[in-house]
This record gives sequence, C-alpha cells and structure tokens, in this order.
Amino acid sequence: MKNTEDRCDLHIHSHYSDGTLSPAELVRRAGGIGLGACSITDHDSVEGQREALREGSRAGIEVIEGVEFSVRLDDQDIHILGYLVDIDDEELVRQLAFLEEARLERAREIVERLAEAGLEIPIGEVVELSGKGSVGRPHIARVLVTHGLVGGFQAAFGRYIGEGRSCYVPKTVLPLDRVVDLIRNAGGVPVWAHPGDRVRNRTLLGEVLRAGVAGLEAYHPNHDPSMVREIEEAAEKWGLITTGGSDYHFYEAKQIDIGGVTAPYSAVSALRAAVI
Repeated sequence: MKNTEDRCDLHIHSHYSDGTLSPAELVRRAGGIGLGACSITDHDSVEGQREALREGSRAGIEVIEGVEFSVRLDDQDIHILGYLVDIDDEELVRQLAFLEEARLERAREIVERLAEAGLEIPIGEVVELSGKGSVGRPHIARVLVTHGLVGGFQAAFGRYIGEGRSCYVPKTVLPLDRVVDLIRNAGGVPVWAHPGDRVRNRTLLGEVLRAGVAGLEAYHPNHDPSMVREIEEAAEKWGLITTGGSDYHFYEAKQIDIGGVTAPYSAVSALRAAVI
C-alpha cells in the first residue's frame, strides 16, 4: 500500500454545511487511508471543528481548523479558505452567525420563487435536511429531487436555482478585505480556494494579494495538471503557500473521494509558519 502520511486533504465538507457526513466520520476516513493531516472547511461555519479535533486525537491524524467563505470580487464569486483560525474568536463567531441567518433567509426566498414557478416544497424539509449545519442550495436541490420535481442535482441547478436561473437568489457575502481580516484577526491564514484559470487575471489576482491572501489552492479536482503547474508557478512568483484537497461533500460515482486529491504535508508546515 502506498504510504500517504506525507499527504494531506485540506478541503473537506461535513454536514455542518453542504456535506452529508459528520466531522468525526470524515476524520476517521481520512485517518483510515493513512493521510497525515486533514481539514474540515465548512461554508460559513466552524461548528464541526471541536468534533473533528477530538476524533483526530482518537484516530491519530492531525486536524487543521478550517472554514470557507464566499466573496464577490469583480462580479465573480470566489472562495476564501481560512486555516488555523481560533474557533472561539468572538468576532469570527458573530459574523458566521450573521451569515447563517442570511443563508436561511435566502433559502426561504428561493423556496418562494420555486413555488411561484409551480414547484412547491416545504421550507421545513429543507431546514430539517440541513441538520446541524447552515442551509444552502444543495439542500433545496435534494428536496426537489425527493419530491420528484426534478431529475437530479444538475437539473435543479441548471433549470431553477443556479446563478442566472429564474429562482436564483444571490448569497449574502462579506467583502474580501473583511473576510481576510476576520481570518487574520482570528489567528488564521487566508487561502484562495480553487482559483482555476482566474489566476491568469492579473487584476483579480492583484486584488486578492492586496487584501492579504497568503496562499493559493493548487491541488483540486477542477485543476488539470497544466493548471496545477500554472498555479504553482504563480504561488512561487508571489511568495504564496500552495494547498489543496478533494473538496469532498458526499460520495457518488463521479465525485472524488477523500484523499483523491491531496497536498504535500509541507503545506501544513507552511500554513503553521504563516500564522502571525
């Protein structure tokens, strides 16, 4: 069996956002395949971090505190990962609570628009499906599928709730500078998640760098080898950390499993060295 202790998966989602497994289940799976470290990076939530850290101690795998924010920049939706944040930081917790409430209001409005389009689903089912986590469009899509109103996730997003579709409602997000400050003030390290070919956009990259982002996620299921090299080269040029992971949410045939995309363990060392 290949030794994977020098590899880590730093992008995993639990049922505290739009994943389906608990933090403990995810950490056990990461430990079970021999990874040296992992990070649960739920959207707008650090609620699963204590559970993940406890399971990491039991399973013998290093767990890196993580969170993922969305921001709008130059009319584009980009994601910022925050690593090694203090999950008890008062301002971070306060802002995450604000975003969680905004997510619920957004879900209600989407459900109302779906009803106007003839696709009625109970908001209670959407909220119940989200469980302990923040409600999001994937939960709405699942309820649409369960009620037989669409054929699958792609149909739900492609026809109704994806950006630009009739029932889409924009997400409430914080400004990039605010997100970076929140992460930094909570003792963490901000990283641009799955930038893809947008890393070629010097204006966009310049704004990200000026905001204080310290890393680029190079290793991701959406990045082919040439894109990985391009992001690595950009990171080297600008003195940035390179991270990566599977962006795992739930298992299905076409999705990358935990550990399917990894970063070298040196990424963890670099993140720890970058903590101010």
